Amino acid sequence: MIDLANNEIELKTSATVFLGAQMEGYIKIGNLGFEFEYKNKRLGKNISLAWYDIVKVEMNVSVRGKLKNAFSIETSSQTILNFISDDAGKILKLIREHIGKDRVVRAPNLLSVFSLKN
Repeated sequence: MIDLANNEIELKTSATVFLGAQMEGYIKIGNLGFEFEYKNKRLGKNISLAWYDIVKVEMNVSVRGKLKNAFSIETSSQTILNFISDDAGKILKLIREHIGKDRVVRAPNLLSVFSLKN
């Protein structure tokens, strides 16, 4: 994770990250990368990811095909960060524009085992 200062902020919305404990803050999506800013400034440095550091983004989709408000980001250092936000749809759309459609995938669920096509 690097120190990142986006020149342009495309979206800023409230979110929660799960890093052993639930921590609230703000997701900022800009021209240089993805940032998570803690609400409590005493927690340390914010989470900053450049677009090239993001390997894959998994979105949770319900059985009926509706997008849930949880998603996870896998980084090049094989770290998985889990987020929850009410604006998950907007966040994923902007991430898809920056990293490409092929790296934003559906998270596997219980029924995905039965829908495998050979």
